[in-house]
Amino acid sequence: MIAEIKRPVLRYHGGKFLLAPWIISHFPKHRIYVEPFGGGGSVLMQKPRSYAEVYNDKWDTVVNVFQVLRDPDLSANLKRMLELTPFSRTEFLKTGEIDLREISDPVEKARLTIFRSFAGFGSASTNSKYATGFRANSHRSGTTPAQDWVNYPANIETFVERLRGVCIENRDFKVITEQHDSPETLHFWDPPYVHETRNMQRGNAAYECEMTDEQHIEMIEFGNSLKGMVTICGYDCDLYQAHLSGWMKVSRKAFADGAAERVECLWLNPAAQVRQKQLTIFSSKL
Repeated sequence: MIAEIKRPVLRYHGGKFLLAPWIISHFPKHRIYVEPFGGGGSVLMQKPRSYAEVYNDKWDTVVNVFQVLRDPDLSANLKRMLELTPFSRTEFLKTGEIDLREISDPVEKARLTIFRSFAGFGSASTNSKYATGFRANSHRSGTTPAQDWVNYPANIETFVERLRGVCIENRDFKVITEQHDSPETLHFWDPPYVHETRNMQRGNAAYECEMTDEQHIEMIEFGNSLKGMVTICGYDCDLYQAHLSGWMKVSRKAFADGAAERVECLWLNPAAQVRQKQLTIFSSKL
């Protein structure tokens, strides 16, 4: 039995750690699970294991974190280095000056990525291009950011265990999706939020790998061509309403950065809807 995942691998922009149980509750039965916009991997990490699981992201920096966690020796080194990393403003500012593309040591690169994500204010701090302050607030309920950081290394072994058997990729989402598509495949898509749903005053730096409105439309058209079950997570918007005809939408309230209330939605394609209905009928006969 896998130990409970109690915290995210990364504090990641658009990450779904708190929403993951709700999202997973709407997943139809599947044999293969593919997450091509993997990001912080919060849904994958909390869902029950499937026969085959694929984590993919186009940004090699976050993929490196999962590759290190997938290796017993590298992850042990990472845990020790994180234990020795102080929760310090000086350390945080230093990480913003480093170009991670120039870091050849995968463990050090993972350490810097994880530290920046937990020490920065706001979930977009993983990306050093996004200007953010140091997360030093002690006037809050629950644990302080510094206490969260002290507790993080103890979760490494749980992350490593959950990632056993997971295929980790760094490719284009269409390539990964087509490779693993089948009637028994569940594709969970959590792409960058559509532009019209965001506060764009600070630009697009929150995401390293952006998507235009046209690419969102192409993604939906691509999803309609697949054999497998597809679920898309995001905020409701005119673009999705215009192009997700025939997909079922479920929604619930969520909180974005700064505790701003939003409505998060999950769309299921016809194949996912059919599988869900089959499970409902089967369960009602038991």
